[in-house]
Amino acid sequence: MEMVLVARETVVHFFKRFEVIFMPIIKLFLGYFVFSRILAIDHSHEIFDTFSEAMSTGMLSWLFALLFVVMPANLTWILIIFTITVQVSAFVEIAVAVFVFLLLIFLFYGRMAVKESYLILLTVLAFSFNLQFLVPLIVGLYFPLTAVIPIIIGVFITTQIPVVFELMETPMIIDFADVEFPDLMTELPAVFTEAYSNVMEGILGSYNWVFIAMIFAMVIVAVYLVSRQAINYSREIAIGVGCGIIIFGYILFNVATDETVSLLGVIGWTILSGLIAVIIRLFDSVLDYRKVEAVQFEDDDNYYHVKIVPKVIMSKPKHDRDEKYPPVRQPDVRREPVAKREPDVRREPVAKREPDVRREPVAKREPDRREYETRRESDVRREPEARHEPDVRREPKARHEPDVRREPGARREPPEGRI
Repeated sequence: MEMVLVARETVVHFFKRFEVIFMPIIKLFLGYFVFSRILAIDHSHEIFDTFSEAMSTGMLSWLFALLFVVMPANLTWILIIFTITVQVSAFVEIAVAVFVFLLLIFLFYGRMAVKESYLILLTVLAFSFNLQFLVPLIVGLYFPLTAVIPIIIGVFITTQIPVVFELMETPMIIDFADVEFPDLMTELPAVFTEAYSNVMEGILGSYNWVFIAMIFAMVIVAVYLVSRQAINYSREIAIGVGCGIIIFGYILFNVATDETVSLLGVIGWTILSGLIAVIIRLFDSVLDYRKVEAVQFEDDDNYYHVKIVPKVIMSKPKHDRDEKYPPVRQPDVRREPVAKREPDVRREPVAKREPDVRREPVAKREPDRREYETRRESDVRREPEARHEPDVRREPKARHEPDVRREPGARREPPEGRI
């Protein structure tokens, strides 16, 4: 097990080191598989035969794959819609129906969820490689629940491709090459009405895609919920639960529908998809559940219960490096101890900077004579304010002296003028 973990660590470090190179290469091959499947339809109109004869299908696939790498996601979707429409342009009514359907998907979903919209392409490609059961397992592990929408769209497109090919095998309702423009405008509504009824009859005639979409949606929800639980080996358990739902769902699919699906094939491909999902999970991260710790703490508002699961980080053992690259020890005869650095005798202390004799002190500014005289005159004219002296004319009130003429027992005479 240790060798597996060391190999895994080496591959992860190598990929992260050159991720800038690997990601465009992966996107290039994804674009090649997508456009090679589209160009294999080969029901284009005669107008495009000259262009298709100038370049082979393989060269066109690689050219579109390069555009798939360098172009933004929205322009990539427009390129895919245009290519599919051209490839079915021999049947104008079907081409218009396909163009309108794909354009609606782009306008109402693709341009708003750019990253998740790539799951539509991955779902269609997974069906072509018989790895369709891997898609809901990976989506449930690493994507939010909103990723159910592109998976359902991908399942619908994949299951309706045979219906479209069957409609293209039927004779055309009207040959647009032999009809003049005035007659074409009068016949066009009837033609598209008939084509629309045929397409809807083919789509509504089979409900198999509904059962497959329900199975995939239940797998995504179950894997998503189980993998987010605080239990040991939650993601591995989630993959096992998803595989069980796929097998049980296809058993019910055989019972509920007229089509018979090989259960042995379903079980085999489901187990293979589960193993691939476990390998992808292994390269994502490896957890050491033997060293699980539970931490509990609280503050004034909340109580926290945290589960800590350390990751297994392996590095190549030291003895393996020594065996592969044995060190060569040779005595270095030329290496001598570094002598102590002696002070530089030639270096003299920096002389003190002498003041510049040419620089004279700034002469003291003499005051202006007019200013001085003005200030002096103002000082002479301004006298200090006299201190308030008490009024010398105000004499203190004489104390009432007793009347010395009053004798004891004598009656006091009233003052003059009074009775």
